[in-house]
Amino acid sequence: MTTQSGESSRFKEEEGLYYYLTILSLLEGVPVYDLELEIEQQESLENYEACSGIQKAIGEAEYRTYKDLKLIALELDSKYNI
Repeated sequence: MTTQSGESSRFKEEEGLYYYLTILSLLEGVPVYDLELEIEQQESLENYEACSGIQKAIGEAEYRTYKDLKLIALELDSKYNI
């Protein structure tokens, strides 16, 4: 049996990974439109962790500079080691 806090923790981990991958995609020049299409696809798969992480990264990109996003990515690099 999975506890509610265990599910929440797993959700946050998955969300964080998609957030990180989306930040990297934005830094590589992937258009926000393409990322929004990805949200729709993930939503149809009921992968709400992905939807949340992608949306969070898009939200960050609306008010942060490229340099800010690069610093976020560098901080997360050590966590994910991708």
